[in-house]
Parts: sequence; structure tokens; C-alpha cells
Amino acid sequence: MPDFSPDERLAIEADRRRRVTAAFRLGSKASGGAPGPAWVLPVVSGIAVAVVIGLFLGIVTLAQNASGGATRSPAPVASPSNR
Repeated sequence: MPDFSPDERLAIEADRRRRVTAAFRLGSKASGGAPGPAWVLPVVSGIAVAVVIGLFLGIVTLAQNASGGATRSPAPVASPSNR
């Protein structure tokens, strides 16, 4: 590392401070929002939630119908002793 005179060190430090300050100013002006229309994200999120709920309910319904035949109690048998 080269040796700098005190005046050069002060100039280097002042330049560094100016750059850091400018970067903070530019950073505070930057928008935090995503580019594009603001209504797209809620609409897409709503559609995704609706699809997930629909799939879940469909799978539950299919599972209940598939297992429903095996768990149903048999129909009573009419025998001559029950009359």
C-alpha cells in the first residue's frame, strides 16, 4: 500500500464520504415496490388460493367416495326368524 501525504488521505476520505452519502441518497429514493400493475399480485394470489382449495376439496371428496363403499354397514338381511 503506498504512503499518502496527510492532504491526500483527507481528499481520499472526503471522496469516500461523498460517494457513501450519494449512495444512501439514491437508495432512499428507490421505490420498494415491484414493477408492473399493483392489482396483478392480489388477483393471481386469489386464483392460486381458489385452485388449491378446489383441488383439496376434490381430493377429499374422491377419497371419501372411494373408501365409503368399504366402510358402509351391510344391508340387513331379512330372515324368517325376524318376521
